[in-house]
Order: sequence, then structure tokens, then C-alpha cells
Amino acid sequence: MNTKSKQFLLLLAGTILYSVYAALLLTPSKIGTGGILGIALSLNKLFNFKIGLTSIILNIPLFIFGFRLLGKKFALKSGIIVLVSSILMDSISTFFPNFSILPANDKLTASIFCGVVSGISMAMLFMSGGSTGGLDISAKIFKNKFKSVQLSHILLFQDLCVYVFVGIVLGPHSVLYALIMSFIRSKTIDTVQEGIASSRQCIIICNNSEKIIEEVKIELGRGVTVLDAVGGYSHNNKKFIYVVVQKHQLTSLRLIIKNIDPLAFVAVSPVNDILGNYKQTSLSV
Repeated sequence: MNTKSKQFLLLLAGTILYSVYAALLLTPSKIGTGGILGIALSLNKLFNFKIGLTSIILNIPLFIFGFRLLGKKFALKSGIIVLVSSILMDSISTFFPNFSILPANDKLTASIFCGVVSGISMAMLFMSGGSTGGLDISAKIFKNKFKSVQLSHILLFQDLCVYVFVGIVLGPHSVLYALIMSFIRSKTIDTVQEGIASSRQCIIICNNSEKIIEEVKIELGRGVTVLDAVGGYSHNNKKFIYVVVQKHQLTSLRLIIKNIDPLAFVAVSPVNDILGNYKQTSLSV
């Protein structure tokens, strides 16, 4: 399966899961949230506006004014996600009125579960190259106009305004549970990233470097950096190989080294960020 097919499947699955989260988990539990969805929930409570339709209406001006900042491809994907997920939210709510998977009186459990499900869905959407739209766009628009203001401060101010509004409409307790849900969601997104598309840097100190380098290039499709090294105890000349692979390639790398040079010293550690010519063979957040 090629990358475009994976992106499409992730976009489809993430959109459906996000819609289910909003319609069947978040709304019946009466837990607040931030962003456009939080505003839509509050307006639904006040005026019985449909959540999905309200989300579309609120997102339209943001996409219009922020189109140039987002880029054509990202804006198109995000627009499709917002449109389809919003329609699904209202459709699911219509077909399953008063239906809730979570216990109505246990808001703590509901906030944790909502955080996990929304985190998985949003990670899928990020990996597909899109987003759920919302106030991130308005923050970028504001940042473009007032370049001296930090983006983090703009996002914080927006969140505070939304949570104050949600607290007034849905009650202060809903904001507390929303903060719990937000924390769980961010950790879930990080966990999905770590489990699916994280990379590892590997240091290999060995004698038979040429065969290992050749197999790494052929089997894993990775370039390597080679340095001369001297053993501090044995004083023997060795080769120091540095290579970055994705987590799912570690098993193959271990087998290559074990078959060629079982006595090689190997150290593996996580990589937080990679710049430069590095091919991502799986999708990432």
C-alpha cells in the first residue's frame, strides 16, 4: 500500500472516529472542550443550534482568511475533514438521539475516555496531513498581522476566552473536566506518534562494517555515516557507524548486525526531531 492510500485511509478513519467522539461521547457527557467545538457545544446548549452546522459556519471565515497561510494542500484536506466530520456529527446525533456509550454520572471516566478517543482520531488526521481546523487558524492569522506577539500567547488567550464562555454556559465543572480531557488527549497523540512513526538513532561499533553498511542500504534503504574508532580497552581499530531508522525497522537492523557481526556493540536511543535528508517510510504526526 502506497503513502497516498495510507493517508486516505487515515483521513477517513480519523474523520469518522472524531465524529463519533463528538456526537456519542462528548455531547451526551456534557463535558466542555476548547476550540470551535467547545463554542459549538455552548451554542447548542443556549440556542439548540446543531453542533456540526455551527462548526462549519464558524470555520468558513477562518479558512477564507487563513487560506494563504495554510497552503493549498493542507487547507483542502482540513476543509474536507471539517465538512465531512460536521455532517457526520449531526447525522449521528439524529439517528441516535439521547444515546451515550459512557456513564452519564461519571464525568471523570467520560473525560478520560473522551481524551483517548479524540487523541487517537486527531493523531490519525494529523498523520493524513490535515487537521480539524478551528482556532489554530485564527491564531496564525493574528500572528501574521502582529508578528511581535508569540503564537503560544495567542493560543493561550483564545483558549482562556473559550473556556470562560464554556464555563458560563455549561458550568465551571465542565471546564475542569475539559482540562483533564485535553491533557489525556495530548498524551494520547504523543503515544500514537511514539508507537507508530517514531525514529531511533543507532550507533554501531564493529569490525565488519562494509557488509553491515551494504545490508542497511539494501534492506532498510538508509544511508549511514562512518567514522574511524579505536577501542579504549583493546586499542584495536574499529568502525563507528551512525544510522537513523524508524522504530519498526529496529528488528531488521538487529538481525542484520547479528548475522554479520555478532560481537558488534550497538546503542539505540530515541530521536525527538530530524532535519535534513531523511525519508519517512511511515506516516508521522
